[in-house]
Amino acid sequence: MATAIGLAHQVDWDVPEQTGLWKDAWVRFRRNRLAVAGLVVIVVMIVLALGARLPATPGGLWKILHLTNEPFLQDVTNSYATPSLQHPLGTDILGRDQLSRILYGASISLTIGIVVQFLILGIGGSIGMAAGYFGGWIDNLLMRFTDIMYAFPDLLLVLVFVAAFGPSFWSIFIALGLVYWVGLARLVRGQVLSIKEKEYVEAAIMTGTSPLKLIVKHLVPNSLGPVIVTLTFGIPAAIFTEAALSFLGIGIRPPEPSWGVMIEDGYAGIFADPRQVIFPGIAVALTMLSFTFVGDGLRDALDPRMRR
Repeated sequence: MATAIGLAHQVDWDVPEQTGLWKDAWVRFRRNRLAVAGLVVIVVMIVLALGARLPATPGGLWKILHLTNEPFLQDVTNSYATPSLQHPLGTDILGRDQLSRILYGASISLTIGIVVQFLILGIGGSIGMAAGYFGGWIDNLLMRFTDIMYAFPDLLLVLVFVAAFGPSFWSIFIALGLVYWVGLARLVRGQVLSIKEKEYVEAAIMTGTSPLKLIVKHLVPNSLGPVIVTLTFGIPAAIFTEAALSFLGIGIRPPEPSWGVMIEDGYAGIFADPRQVIFPGIAVALTMLSFTFVGDGLRDALDPRMRR
């Protein structure tokens, strides 16, 4: 008896702490150094982009960054100036401060890249959810329409929509939303079809749970992981598309300093001053890489097979 009691004291009765999906995913995400680094870059860029919209008043962002020029302030006597304390990245052909314009352009590119994902989620998520949940002729109709949209090259459709609406911020925003929802719709449909086979969903249906409550309580929460990852990867694609359209002259138009507009302006004088293309190009590449790293980190963090 004494031996049994002694053995009982030696046994480790500690039960591993149970963590939720999102808490567990955050722990795994933090272990991915590239993903964390990408997130830091994105946060810093968003803060600077928001600050770039502030007026150039004493004590404002421009004063803190030692920027004495607004993005639109021209000084043709100081064109193609080399980097200095006053102009850390130099100036363009019109003497406008490059750093100010890159930060201001970040607000345009990031807004399009991030906000358009909500439009994509609304269109693609709704179509995929309806197709997967109702099935039958509704599923066939929606998926055949999705297949037709998928058959056309994305960039070609975007060009058609932008040409129809005219080059502007909103035309690009709407065009991207009307084109890039296809992949998300297919993903959501597949997730819903899989989740509908779960026992707890079948039990909820048998107990008379309304379709709206079933979608909100079971289908949407259990589909969020892959959807978030897909939308994260969609941000750099949207940013690149906006830059490409602006470079081609059918996107954001001057004097708005979009990154694509800056590359287009600098391309004409690339041999005179390559910095006009290099710096905004680096901004585009850095932003796309950062979101890609974050997307990779989220994919690994939200993968149920990675849970311990």
